Amino acid sequence: MTASENLDQGERAWLGEAVKLANIPTLAAMLIQMTGDLKWIEGRFVPTRTRGLDDNDDGGLPDAVQDEIRAAALNELRAWFAGKQPAIPNPDDALLLRIMSVSLGEQIPAEYAPLVRNELQLPDPAGADQPFPASPPGFRALIVGAGISGICAAAKFEEAGIDYVIVERGSAMGGVWQDNRYPGAACDVPSYLYSFSFASYPWSRYFADSREIHRYLEKVASDLDIIRHVRFGVNVREVRYDEARRMWDADVMNEAGEAETLTASIVVSAVGAFNKPRIPNLPGLESFEGPSVHTAQYPDAGLDLAGKHVVLIGSGASAMQVAPAIADEVATLTIVQRTAQWAAPHPKFKVEVPEPVQKLLEEVPVYRLWYRLRLSWAFNDKLYEALQNDPAYAEDPLAINPINDAHRRGLTSYIESELGDSPHLLPQVLPDYPPFAKRMLLDNGWFRSLTKPNVRLVTGSVSSVAEHSITTDGGETIDADVLIWATGFDVVNWLIPMRVKGIGGRDIHDDWEGDNARAYLGTVVPGYPNFFLFYGPNTQFGHGGSLITVLERQVHYLMSLLGQMFAEGIDSVDVRNDRYEEYNAMIDSRHADMVWTSTGVKTYFHNSKGRVIVNNPFRILEVWKMTEHANLDDFEIVHHATAEQ
Repeated sequence: MTASENLDQGERAWLGEAVKLANIPTLAAMLIQMTGDLKWIEGRFVPTRTRGLDDNDDGGLPDAVQDEIRAAALNELRAWFAGKQPAIPNPDDALLLRIMSVSLGEQIPAEYAPLVRNELQLPDPAGADQPFPASPPGFRALIVGAGISGICAAAKFEEAGIDYVIVERGSAMGGVWQDNRYPGAACDVPSYLYSFSFASYPWSRYFADSREIHRYLEKVASDLDIIRHVRFGVNVREVRYDEARRMWDADVMNEAGEAETLTASIVVSAVGAFNKPRIPNLPGLESFEGPSVHTAQYPDAGLDLAGKHVVLIGSGASAMQVAPAIADEVATLTIVQRTAQWAAPHPKFKVEVPEPVQKLLEEVPVYRLWYRLRLSWAFNDKLYEALQNDPAYAEDPLAINPINDAHRRGLTSYIESELGDSPHLLPQVLPDYPPFAKRMLLDNGWFRSLTKPNVRLVTGSVSSVAEHSITTDGGETIDADVLIWATGFDVVNWLIPMRVKGIGGRDIHDDWEGDNARAYLGTVVPGYPNFFLFYGPNTQFGHGGSLITVLERQVHYLMSLLGQMFAEGIDSVDVRNDRYEEYNAMIDSRHADMVWTSTGVKTYFHNSKGRVIVNNPFRILEVWKMTEHANLDDFEIVHHATAEQ
C-alpha cells in the first residue's frame, strides 16, 4: 500500500473525479486503515444495511456526510500517493470484522475472520509464510485445458517454479469465454469478483461481456508468462497411470494431427464442465435450411438477423441474454421455454465503470480489495440460509423457509413491475418452484423484452423441425428463418470424451457409473494417484459467488499438497477410500435438506439418478477451511525410498 511518486495536476484531477464516484462504504473502510481513526464507522458515518445485491454506493447517508467522507478520502489518497504509510497496515481480526460488519450493515460472525484476512491479502499475524519447497528433478505437471482453471493452476506453478505444460484442444486461451460469443454474452457475476485475486484488471463494465473476459484471461496468461507453456490444437484421448513408474502417460493427437504420448508426474484436469453443448436430437433437425446454432457455437462474426423470423429455444442464462440483445433487430422473436426462471435485478448490470473509478480500483489495492470483499459477501454466504428446507414452514408451498419466501415475494413484485402493461404474461414467466431451486439468474431486460410487440413466449418444447419451421409438443407450427439453441450443456458426464485409467487399469467413468461423478473436495478420486480435477463434481456454489473463488481454493489445496510432497520426498498421493466415501456421504446428507433436493425440481445440477452432482452444499467459509491445508493422513502415500525398495 505504498507509492512514491508525487501526483501532477492531471493525476489530481483524475483522483478527485474518482473519489466523487466511489463507493462510500468502501471509502470508509479504506479510511480506517489509512488514518487509524475509527470514527469513519461510528455515529453519523454508519451506512444503512446493504439490500439484496446492490452495491449501496451512497451508503444511505446524507449528502453532507458523504461529502465529508469523500473529502477525507481524497486527502488521504493524495498523501498515500506521495508516500505516506497507512496508519493500520494490518488490522487485527476484531477490527476487520467490525469494519466489515458496519460496512454491510449486518453482524459478520467471528469465524469469518481468517477468510476476510485472506481476501484482503493481509499477512497472517501468526507469522510469515514459508518458502515453497523445490520440486524434485524430473517433476513435471500436465494441465489439460487452457481456460480459467488451467490458467489458475499454471499461475501458481509458475510462481513456485514447477515445470508444466498445458495442452489445449482449441486455438486460443480462454475456454468457455473463447467459445461463447453469442449476442449479449456476459458474466452474471460482478467483474471485480469474477477475476483472479492475484491479477487485477481495469474492467470497463461492472458485469463484463464475454469478449472482455477473454481479453482479461489472455492478458493474465501473457503477463505471467504462461502462454509459452501452452500447446494449442492438442486433443487428449486418454491418460493412464503407470504404477511401476508412478507416472502418467497421456495419449494425444498433436498439432500436426499425429499420435503422441506425453509423460507427467501429475495430471491436472482443467477441462471444465460447460464445454459439451446439448442440442436435442429431433426429427427433421438436419432438414432446416436456415442457420441453426447453439449459443456456444455462435459464429464470432455474428449472424444476419435483420428482418428475420428467429426462434430461440430455451429460457436459461444464455437465452436470457440473447433475447434482449436481438429483439429490436429481428422481425419476430419466438421464445420456446420449458420452464420459467427466477431472475434477480441488479442496478449495475450492463452499466459501464467510469474511467476514473477503473483507475482507482486498479491503482489503490486497499480500495479494490475492500470493494471486492463487500461484493463477495453479497454474492456468497449471505444467501445460504435461503436454501435450507424448513419442513415446518407451510405458509406458501412455493417457498421452503421464511427467508426463501421473502425472496419469492420480492422477486415476484419485481417481475410484475417489469411486465408493466403486460400482466397477462405473468402466468408464463412466474416460476412454480421456490427461488434458488434452479440457478438464480440476473435480469438484463428479459422481462421487458417479452412485452415487445414482435416477441412471443411459448411454453413447451420443440418436438420436430422442418425446412422453414419448428413444431412444438403442443402441436403449434412456428415459421423460422433462424434457430438459436440456448439448450445448455451436458455437465454431468465429467471428463468425457477423455478416458482416464488409474491403478490396475480401472476406468474413472466405470467407477462413476457414467454420470454419477464424485470426488473428495471435488478434486481427487481414489485409485487415481496424482490426478487432480479442477471444477470437479460438487464444486459449484449454488447460492452464488464466483467460480474463480472455487478454483483458487482448489489450486491452494493442491499447492499445499505438493509442498508437503516435495518436502517429504513423496512420489504419489492417492486419496483414501474411506475419506472419499465419508465426504460424499456428507455431500448427499447436506443436499437432502436443501432446495435442490427437497423441492423435487430437476435441473442440470442433477444426474440421471436424481443426485445433485454439480452444486456444493457447503457455505463458502466451510470450503475455505476444508481447502486451507491438505492433510496427508487423508491419502495413501508412496515415498521415494519406498518406491525404490
